[in-house]
Amino acid sequence: MRVFFRDRVEAGVKLADELKRHLGGGSAVYGVARGGVVVGGVVARRLGCLLDVIVVKKIGAPFNPELAVAAVTEFGDVAVEEEVAGFYGVSREEIMKRAAEQVPILKGRGEGYRGGRGFLSPTGKVAVIVDDGLATGTTMVAAVQSLKKMEPAKLIASAPVASTEAASKLRPLVDELVCPHILPEFYAVGEFYDDFSQVTDDEVVRYLSGKF
Repeated sequence: MRVFFRDRVEAGVKLADELKRHLGGGSAVYGVARGGVVVGGVVARRLGCLLDVIVVKKIGAPFNPELAVAAVTEFGDVAVEEEVAGFYGVSREEIMKRAAEQVPILKGRGEGYRGGRGFLSPTGKVAVIVDDGLATGTTMVAAVQSLKKMEPAKLIASAPVASTEAASKLRPLVDELVCPHILPEFYAVGEFYDDFSQVTDDEVVRYLSGKF
């Protein structure tokens, strides 16, 4: 069993060390809900950055919901795993239909997390999207698509650990990929944590409110 981090907080501390040369006081950190908000919250606090959340949902393959055929953000941007979709015979039309059904739900979740605060615009800012790990990278790709449209000055994708597959997908899409552990053999993000317990909605709200 390969473990690099005690929990998401320790992962955030280590990731902050990797990101400190990229981020300053006016930079914005976007944690991918839910686990990425804990890691991103620690990064934002240690580096004096602004913090927000981006809500993304994986769309699972038929009979294998843990395998992403696509992912959709609260802003409606969709990343499709073409090979997976082809293997399972899922059409783009079906994926887009399922994604569209999720968008109002994801928007509502985002609004609930922010407690009435509007989404923090990345326009003109150095922006980093943080997740707790990247297995296929599909979720991060969708998040990158959404933020890229908002024209940040620089866009960074970051996670404590990633597969080489995810890293290769993301590098062409962002200005920087910051990830201390990129590995060819990668089963699941949880294998790199002692404690990978599920993050609750209440925890997300607490982190976004700075109460941690």
